[in-house]
Amino acid sequence: MSAGGVWAEAFRVERRGIDVRAGLAGGLATGAPLAIGVAAGAPEIGVTACFGGLNAALAVPRGALRERVGWGAGASLGCCAAAALATAVQGSAVASAVAGFALVGPAAFLRTLGRTGGLAGFVMSAIYVIMNGIPAAPLGVGERVLWFPLGSPGGVVLMAAAYARDAPPPGRERAPLGAVLARGARRVGDAMARDGTLRGHALRLATIVALAILVAAAFDLEHGYWIPLTILAVLQPDEHASSVRAVQRGMGTIIGTAVIALVTVLTGEEWLLLAAQAFAAFGLFAVFARGYFWLVVLLTPTALLTISAVDYQGDADALQRAAWSALGIVVGLAVAELWWRLGPEAARGRRQAGAERAP
Repeated sequence: MSAGGVWAEAFRVERRGIDVRAGLAGGLATGAPLAIGVAAGAPEIGVTACFGGLNAALAVPRGALRERVGWGAGASLGCCAAAALATAVQGSAVASAVAGFALVGPAAFLRTLGRTGGLAGFVMSAIYVIMNGIPAAPLGVGERVLWFPLGSPGGVVLMAAAYARDAPPPGRERAPLGAVLARGARRVGDAMARDGTLRGHALRLATIVALAILVAAAFDLEHGYWIPLTILAVLQPDEHASSVRAVQRGMGTIIGTAVIALVTVLTGEEWLLLAAQAFAAFGLFAVFARGYFWLVVLLTPTALLTISAVDYQGDADALQRAAWSALGIVVGLAVAELWWRLGPEAARGRRQAGAERAP
């Protein structure tokens, strides 16, 4: 596809309108834990619970009640496990990289369950990277693991309620939950065993994310976890999708960074930062369904304003985040380009083309 086609797809509107109900639910699920933590004099707890609510809310799909609650609860448990693992290995760069590889690779196979599965796999991997990159102190490992899941149920319940009006009419026949889970597990297992393209994607994604984690930790890069976080968002199973994600991530980062820089330059007042964070979270969920571009645009200031509640550094956070994100985009695109030019898929394509040309 031409460059113009990539840009057109990157900004395509998938669902028109603004979902105010979803915006209010997502804003409350994300903003309330942070505000309560700051008001109680424990901003670190507020940030931890806020990320729990944010990622749980993002994983809730539009659909039947069982799908909304099931995916939300499943992703919440996965994110809680990822947060616990990330905190436990935080003191060692090597252990952080190895654990990241072990988590990101299998999580990538969830995309075989559809778009919701892909998003669930992403949020679990993303929360590992974020929780591993943000120092747990003054919270201990146990305290952090305790407070993170405290925010998750609110995100699931609020978003499940917000999406209720979009639910399809109840079906007459519904498979037992155990059968649904078993069918999903078989699909993931089949993909691991038979889908060479997805296996290759999972392997290169886990490898490059693990290396980025190792480099960021080894060189003690401040906010360096944004590099593997951006790679997670950009690197896709095929070259075209990676290019589209890079455009979306790049433009979203530029716009989001400009917004956060403006807010943090104009004010360092805590209550204004909290209000701005709640407004950004409202916008994130209100326009989430319009397309991935809008998700990136508003996820950037939401995350940065959340972190600013415990580590306010003015526009330094925004500028560092933009720099590390740019590096992550370059790395992601470079890996995708090399893989599709030199990897096994490219070799198979050249052999097939040669066979077709042979007399």
